[in-house]
Amino acid sequence: MKTTYRLACLVLVCSWFAISNGANAQRDPGVRGGLQNTGGGLQQQGIPIPHPPLISRNPTNGATVNENELASFEEGIIRAGQLESTCDECADVTDGSPVTGMGELDPMFPQSHTNSNGLGARHNADQCFVCHAQPTLGGSGGYIVPNPGSPKPQQAENPQFRLVPNRFGKQNTVPSFETQFGPSREVRFKYKPDGTRDGGVHQLWTVRGIANDPTISNCALTQPDFETQYRAGNLAFRIPLQMTGLGLIESIQDREILARHDATASLRATLGIEGHPNRSGNDSTISRFGWKAQNKSITIFAGEAYNVEVGITNEVFPTATEEDPGCQGQQKPEPNDVTRTDPDDTRNQAFDNPMHMLPDWMQFQVMMRFTDGPAPDPNPGESATKGKAVFAKIGCSLCHTQQMRTAPVMNSAVLQDRPVNLYSDLLLHHMGSNLADDIVQGQAGPDEFRTTPLWGVGQRIFFIHDGRTADLLQAIRAHASPATPQYPASEANGVIRTFNHLSPSDQQAIVDFLRSL
Repeated sequence: MKTTYRLACLVLVCSWFAISNGANAQRDPGVRGGLQNTGGGLQQQGIPIPHPPLISRNPTNGATVNENELASFEEGIIRAGQLESTCDECADVTDGSPVTGMGELDPMFPQSHTNSNGLGARHNADQCFVCHAQPTLGGSGGYIVPNPGSPKPQQAENPQFRLVPNRFGKQNTVPSFETQFGPSREVRFKYKPDGTRDGGVHQLWTVRGIANDPTISNCALTQPDFETQYRAGNLAFRIPLQMTGLGLIESIQDREILARHDATASLRATLGIEGHPNRSGNDSTISRFGWKAQNKSITIFAGEAYNVEVGITNEVFPTATEEDPGCQGQQKPEPNDVTRTDPDDTRNQAFDNPMHMLPDWMQFQVMMRFTDGPAPDPNPGESATKGKAVFAKIGCSLCHTQQMRTAPVMNSAVLQDRPVNLYSDLLLHHMGSNLADDIVQGQAGPDEFRTTPLWGVGQRIFFIHDGRTADLLQAIRAHASPATPQYPASEANGVIRTFNHLSPSDQQAIVDFLRSL
């Protein structure tokens, strides 16, 4: 009798574990290719991080980039890779000169030698690629070796943990939300002390303490009190997304975006999905870049990134975010990075040299324009192939539109009339209180976000606008949110309910599909 009872209990326990394990069998397999094959992992092995992929041959007309476009693309890579100093005399080499070799980037990237001089008194980064190196230069935020070129390089980590805040002797305190193996986070304040909306970026670091610039030895800037604001819930975080494929997205006409949206109106209505564009306040055309689609073009994005993230003033954003004269240096002109008019090329800034005439920020946007979109796994496997069908069947594709097409005629033949497999409708959607960041940008409300393009998601480390998770399953489920007095329900609720009722194998298939992108 006792034996029979024990056997019955054992069967019940085993059955319970089987059910539990089956229900929880689905998992995120992690970054496609693994971290050891990308970003800081390559750097740690002494292998350069791969350059951004050049846009591929146009499948419609067979066009490829011409010689001038290619030259500007390659020059843009070099400019975006420059490590910024704060004055002309501080740079290790002549402005714009390659740090090593014949026009090449420092192989131990990110560079440890400076060849540009626009670093702002307040900044988040000191070179573009420090926040865009996963899995290639121009990718999303990833990990970087904090002591590149050292005989014993350390493990790759969040560059905001030790590398950027301390470089060249800077005296910064690292906030608690920037962790060694967490995401690189940009910080916005939701509200000002008087209770009115803020929403602007508050840069993490100052140049105070830099040892190689005698012109700012008396700089006494202090960082914002991030910890107090963090405890008060007044911070909103953003993480960097990839810059690859942005020229293709910019080449999509508004009429294409709206037509794709209209085509799914009846299907969206049954699931409570609406969506609307964020529009430029000047010409009312659809803006499409940034977490809230707040930027109209990659040119505006480039100029803003140079000023806000690196503190470099330019033609688009000519006013410094911090004008403390004790921290600006005596030799730094304003705006700092503008079209070059030097009569000769001794400083690599001659007007009559096509490769040196354009400012860094403009070459940066040219690079983005001709960078190809992220490439999917060429052999996705059976589960991922199944997941693509399930993804569409349950309604995910009603927001994450698989494909759009660029304008029929473009100034560059390689960009015109070609498919763009971005997996986004480029529109804003209410995501509810769970994802709301309480930041208003243009026509994007405090709980609204642009549908994030999913191409390249398989090789991203962190997800959601604030980088709260590295697990795709958690990221999917975070899309659900009930209505509250402050915010409407998430437009994704219907789809997520269906996802949660899928079999474990179907849920796994969707995750595998996403990791194949």
